[in-house]
Amino acid sequence: MNKLKELWAVPSSRKAIILFGVLVVIFIVVLSLQQNKMEQQMELKIQFIEQKNMLRDELDDLIDEHDDLLDEYGELNEHLHEKDSIIQHQIAEIRNLIRTKSDLKEAQQKIAALKDISKRYLANIDSLLVLNETLTIEKDSVIKENKNINWKNYKLNKQNEKLAEKVNKGSVLELLSIDIEAVRYRSTGREVTTRFAKKVQKIRVCFSVGANQISDAETKEVYLQIINERGMLISGLEEINVEVNDSTFGCTSLAEFDYNNIEMENCFEWERIAQLERGTYLLNLIIEGRVLGQTELKLR
Repeated sequence: MNKLKELWAVPSSRKAIILFGVLVVIFIVVLSLQQNKMEQQMELKIQFIEQKNMLRDELDDLIDEHDDLLDEYGELNEHLHEKDSIIQHQIAEIRNLIRTKSDLKEAQQKIAALKDISKRYLANIDSLLVLNETLTIEKDSVIKENKNINWKNYKLNKQNEKLAEKVNKGSVLELLSIDIEAVRYRSTGREVTTRFAKKVQKIRVCFSVGANQISDAETKEVYLQIINERGMLISGLEEINVEVNDSTFGCTSLAEFDYNNIEMENCFEWERIAQLERGTYLLNLIIEGRVLGQTELKLR
């Protein structure tokens, strides 16, 4: 109290100075407090911006990693595309939180959850890669096995072809002999051979074939070609054709004989239509598409 009394006892000019000093001190203190508060707010704002940037960077890193995985492995499975849509939705939400919210705690939580989703996404990729590798190994094994089977089949087919060729060659009948007679009828009806072209009424062909156990025991056809000196085929009553080496040839006559895998002789006859000319005739005997025998008949 005494000091206050002493203060009020001071002259008014000094009172003003003292009051001014007090106000200055108060102003400095208030200004200092405001500056500290502004600095704190600025620091908090800077920290908030830095935290936002850190979250953005963290999110961008996750996005880059995810995009790289998607580019490299996105075609592995439809399930990955489902997870990708979930991740893209989460990314959009986090971006919105970082942009609009003053409290970044929710954004941090969602980034942590997104990291967990990304880990599971990567785990799925690893599982699919292992599965694909297993399937690839199995596929390669199957391809290799198929190649081996194809090679074995190829060799077997070749062996069968060679065997079939041998059998085919072995099944060809062997013509042992062929005898040709020009025949005419006497007035009594008896048949006699002749060498005169104008008297020939029919041609008798006798041939023998060897035994062959590979050839089919069946009724076989024998074709006869009679060709004159001008290279013209002597035709019979009907048009007869035969296939030889993928080519078609006309024939004079067709007969049949029963083959029983043993050596046997057969005969057949061809009756002329028109009178034959003098000259040398070529006769071909064709059985099963092969010319087995050939001989000549000279007529005067």
